[in-house]
Amino acid sequence: MSKPGVAARRVAAELVGRVNRHGAYSNVVTANLNGRVSPVDEGFVRHLVYGVLRNRRRVDRMIDAYARRQAEPIVRDALRVAAFELLAATDAPHAAVDSAVEVVKEAGASRAAGFVNGTLRSLIRQGEPKLPAGVEGRALRYSVPEWLVTSLDDQWGSHETDEFLEASHQDPQLGFRIRAPMLEGGELGGVLDLSEVGYGESLPPGAVVQDPASTAVGAAVAPGRDETVLDMAAAPGGKTLHLYDLGAARVVAADRHARRVARAQRRLRAEGADVPWLVADGRAAPFASGSFDAVLLDAPCSGLGTLRRRPEIRDRVDAGQIDRLRELQSRMLDEALRVAGPSGRVVYSVCTVTAAETVEQVAGRAAMPPDLPGRRWGNGMLLAPHLTGTDGMYISIVRGG
Repeated sequence: MSKPGVAARRVAAELVGRVNRHGAYSNVVTANLNGRVSPVDEGFVRHLVYGVLRNRRRVDRMIDAYARRQAEPIVRDALRVAAFELLAATDAPHAAVDSAVEVVKEAGASRAAGFVNGTLRSLIRQGEPKLPAGVEGRALRYSVPEWLVTSLDDQWGSHETDEFLEASHQDPQLGFRIRAPMLEGGELGGVLDLSEVGYGESLPPGAVVQDPASTAVGAAVAPGRDETVLDMAAAPGGKTLHLYDLGAARVVAADRHARRVARAQRRLRAEGADVPWLVADGRAAPFASGSFDAVLLDAPCSGLGTLRRRPEIRDRVDAGQIDRLRELQSRMLDEALRVAGPSGRVVYSVCTVTAAETVEQVAGRAAMPPDLPGRRWGNGMLLAPHLTGTDGMYISIVRGG
């Protein structure tokens, strides 16, 4: 049997490896630990995994300052877990070191025990090397690429960039909405007041997990009871379910990924939502022009507004990908406007904060921000962790004609 705390750190190191080396997502690997640790330790495992992923560049720099050789993957991940604990100013630094040594022993890497012990004890004695000045130091502080800091500085200024990155470095609250239909007088039965409603430690009856920024997207569509709505890039279906709950006459959902469509179909059926789904590419939607009163285009994006929940994104997005996504988003928006027709409307939303994917996409179009909490930015509304305490989301109502 493992010593106290070792099992949790061993599982955390393994999950960090699955995310960093095998492309897994942090929210997926930490969602169900299947009894691998005690219920008390499950929260500790998640704390360690998210802490390492949010600080990976920084903890790697700390390790590399004192490591005398390269470490095999499981040893590296055990070092990362311990280095994060030291960075987080643990009250028991030697417990983190001793546990890391036990982790590598249990993983079959006993020959690395002395190396792990020596590296971490050097880190305790000498501390983290001083962060450099300027953009390089700011990028290391938040473990994000320098191009991202520079890009955000250009659009917001350095002060707001730091506010956003600091807020994105924190644990998010549990967001939800109540599956209530449209109420008398046209008021929404969901979350509108982002400062007072929509967060809790557990879910009340009738609630579904959804960050209020995502709930705001459905509120921006605000379908009428006689309207037909298309959710154009709908999987995994959370926003589709919201449109259904808001009382549209008919909601149609489409997505280009067949497996994601199948999972979303099962999810909505389990919720009792009668929504037809089809596999379709949003760049060439199989609908006649003007087929829908409203189209929701929650477009594929870099996801940088969700760094709190999926911290690994910071290591998976590059500037070139932003350019490719911008082209895709523009093509899908043009197609969404065709399907909506001159009298319809398109709600364009992306869970990111780069200007290229947000304000620049709707610039020069007949677009306006929804009447929702947030800050107006160009022809849309920006929600963000440092502004509204939510995930980052940009929402704009666009019309053709």
